Amino acid sequence: MVALYVDGAKVGTLADAEQLLPALIGQSKTVELRDEPSGRRIGRVTPEPLCPWDPTLTREEIQRRIEEPGGMTLAEFRKLRDAQ
Repeated sequence: MVALYVDGAKVGTLADAEQLLPALIGQSKTVELRDEPSGRRIGRVTPEPLCPWDPTLTREEIQRRIEEPGGMTLAEFRKLRDAQ
């Protein structure tokens, strides 16, 4: 049997992967697949960050920045650029 581990703790089995992986990846958790009972690591699933140049950036922070006043749409930017 194959088990899923996060931070050294078992979180489920391979049968649970379809349900568990999207949530764990959404939390930027690295998931290890281990053979049981030997505990030998078979593989690792490491999610890519939302923003490669700022891996600490969260979806919540992106949304906060979008909603922050003072910005402009791409169309507004192009109009301003073309007027210059």
